[in-house]
Amino acid sequence: MSEVLLKKGLSNAMNVQVTESGTWRRTLEIEAPAEDVDKRLNDAYRKYSKTLNLPGFRKGKIPLSVVKRQFGPAIQGEVVQEMVEEFYREASEAEGIQPVSQASIDDINFEEGQPLVFKASVDVRPEITVETYKELKVTRPVFAVEDEHVEGRLRYMQEESATEQVVERAADLDDVVFADVEELDEGGSPVPDHGSEDQSIRLFKTEDGKPTDLAEQLMGISAGEAREVKITRPVQDEPDHEDCDQDEPDHEDHDEGPKEETVMFRVTAKEIRERELPELDDELAQDVGGVETLDELKTQIRNEMQTQYEQMIRQRVEENLMDALIEENPFEVPDSMVENYLDGMIESYKREQAGHDQGIDEDALREEGRDQAERGVKRFLLLDAVADQENIEVTGDDLDKHLEEMSQRHNIEGPRLRQILSRTEQLDQIESEIKTQKTFDFLIDNADVEDVEEVE
Repeated sequence: MSEVLLKKGLSNAMNVQVTESGTWRRTLEIEAPAEDVDKRLNDAYRKYSKTLNLPGFRKGKIPLSVVKRQFGPAIQGEVVQEMVEEFYREASEAEGIQPVSQASIDDINFEEGQPLVFKASVDVRPEITVETYKELKVTRPVFAVEDEHVEGRLRYMQEESATEQVVERAADLDDVVFADVEELDEGGSPVPDHGSEDQSIRLFKTEDGKPTDLAEQLMGISAGEAREVKITRPVQDEPDHEDCDQDEPDHEDHDEGPKEETVMFRVTAKEIRERELPELDDELAQDVGGVETLDELKTQIRNEMQTQYEQMIRQRVEENLMDALIEENPFEVPDSMVENYLDGMIESYKREQAGHDQGIDEDALREEGRDQAERGVKRFLLLDAVADQENIEVTGDDLDKHLEEMSQRHNIEGPRLRQILSRTEQLDQIESEIKTQKTFDFLIDNADVEDVEEVE
């Protein structure tokens, strides 16, 4: 049992006893002195006596006895609620408890002239000591940027820079058919609101040079000609509400894979366009890369691809480290922290889906995301614990360097960027991210890393 000095100028102390009611759950038994409870009540009675309007009494002149008789229970309930919240908060701070959930208040015992006694149960942030975090065995993928990768990116740029010229002939492989498209029903009639005008349909070829199924159906079409083509597409399943109450799911349906349907379309060609690829030369390099020569463009492509690979490698190493860290340091996390993480995931998903008609099954999202949420909580707690154990901190130079990189990346002057981040309360988040990266730097430097070559 410990004593906690009350705030607001009150000299008495409340008694607090903390017990473990679960791995990461604590119950605080709190007793506030009768003198302080009575003072709060009398202050409340006097406040109401000055503000209430009652027939037969002048405003501000209502006797306390009348206030207590007519409004006592309501005032007591309000004051007790305020005291419970305040005393719980003060007791938590004094006992060094870091709540991660709303407190559950039970067994409130109050009588005028007696101490206020109640219990508050709350999940607390786990206090963990990470025993194994050095010499973790992890693999690091190694990707080499080969000439063929650079050539592939060059061909893509060349394709993207192609020009189209209208030709007076039938469509051939790699041409573009500029057309109106209508979806047809089983009777061959257009489906209302399922058509589109002025569509560019390229007649692609496969890697071995053969036409795709759609290209094969449209090869030879001429401007002004209409053709019906068959296209296979995934079936958009509609929820079957009648089956929702069935006790036994039909497992066979789930094993069949995505359902497909064959749909007929009428393609009415307006123009046939021939694609012309630009030469792979210095002029193309100037147009697409902002450099003077083709060799400079190749170097730029190689450097960009290497940077992408390094970012991907870093992400993979971090994930491999977390797998090892979690495996070597098992511990339970409070359900409330997992639920809070899931709340954030669902809110993020809702923002992404805003404007879409599709409904959101929150229960299904919670079930599917629970393992990810638990891993996310463990990731946060383990990294934070390692940082504390190794005294990893974010310095002013760390923050300045990061903000300078952001300033250059977003083309915003440094002082203005800092002002924006401060106004939107993002600086704390940025410092947290820097601390996480510094912690990963430490873990990588102290890990047993095996480089493994991988082919893209």
